[in-house]
Amino acid sequence: MRSLEIEKPDLLGTTKSFVKLYARGIVCFCVKGRLFGNKRNFRMENHDNGTGNTNTSPAALEKMNMTELACITVLYCLLVVTIITGNGLLLTSFVMNRKLRTVTNTFIVSLSLSDILVGLVSIPCWIYIFLSQYIQRPYTIVGYHFYITSDIFIGSASILQLTSISIERCHAIVRPLRHRTLSMKVFYAMIAIPWLYAAIMASLQPVQFGRWKEVYTLLMTTTCFFVPFVIILVAYITIYVFARSRPVRILSRHRLHKKAYNNEIRLSATVAMITLLFIIAWMPLFVVSVLATYHPHKLPSPLGTDRLLKFVKFCHYSNSALNPFVYAYRNREMINTFRYLGHKLLCKEQNFNMPFLATGTSFVRSYNRITWHRESSRKGKVPEKKHDEQSVIMISTV
Repeated sequence: MRSLEIEKPDLLGTTKSFVKLYARGIVCFCVKGRLFGNKRNFRMENHDNGTGNTNTSPAALEKMNMTELACITVLYCLLVVTIITGNGLLLTSFVMNRKLRTVTNTFIVSLSLSDILVGLVSIPCWIYIFLSQYIQRPYTIVGYHFYITSDIFIGSASILQLTSISIERCHAIVRPLRHRTLSMKVFYAMIAIPWLYAAIMASLQPVQFGRWKEVYTLLMTTTCFFVPFVIILVAYITIYVFARSRPVRILSRHRLHKKAYNNEIRLSATVAMITLLFIIAWMPLFVVSVLATYHPHKLPSPLGTDRLLKFVKFCHYSNSALNPFVYAYRNREMINTFRYLGHKLLCKEQNFNMPFLATGTSFVRSYNRITWHRESSRKGKVPEKKHDEQSVIMISTV
């Protein structure tokens, strides 16, 4: 096998070497794995999201008693049920309640889709892998690589979706009129780009099993955690500074102006809470990932590392269960929709009337356009036609 070491800085040679290594990884995945059940009992190294060598072996897992393993499995199963139920309710609410079809809620729905994939794909595969290794029932290479790829894809998409949401919220607060005039194509692109980039990063995962493991881990940690973290932090600091510096006298001129502004701030605070929980849940996983790749000697014993890995994975998976409930707690319209759905599912009565039920496929922008013409008409006054910045009031519908 030809060495991949490069004696001189050669961009073309480096690119060719990387492509060859990636191709070998794909061949190993598709051919040597035989795609259908060539079972091999290998150590769980370079675990998902670049967690590196976990030093986990069947011998170490045998020291874990059956009670501990059963408790871990039950906790993960309960987490799956919670994730699917919560995010399923959120998606159903978005479909049924036309008042929830706003721009920001579209981003929330995209995030909820990635969360529900965690419950449907990532956690079941993770349970299957660690149970198979414990009972010494080897899993296939294809199943292992499928779990790694899907976990990287879903996790990266979640982080980047939160980054897009923070940018959208910052723009809505700082430049509300400009935000109001943006085409929906812009927002759809902001939703699609994170999914596309996550797919690219997941497709590169075969290289982490070769000489490029450290480079891949560094790239994943930087572009899918630390850079998004900085962007999110700057966005919410900007929102906070702008909210504190905005003159109160401008907001107090008209009650509707103040209501619109307060609704936007409340929504931004809700998204900030979701983002903070996300960072807290994911930070341990990335810390363990960096340690396992660059300082594996600092990890505990094999059994301790196995327990640590299960703990950090449970933390980052649990974030997918918290998001819908945090959002519903801060959104009165969402709470009412959840109540309606719960009453309909449990009581199965049709007399629980709710005025928000969707009858079409209309989409509501994140603002309602209200002019002084409408307000004057309600009071029986002569309508005044004003189209300046003071006459256009943007009220959040969330």
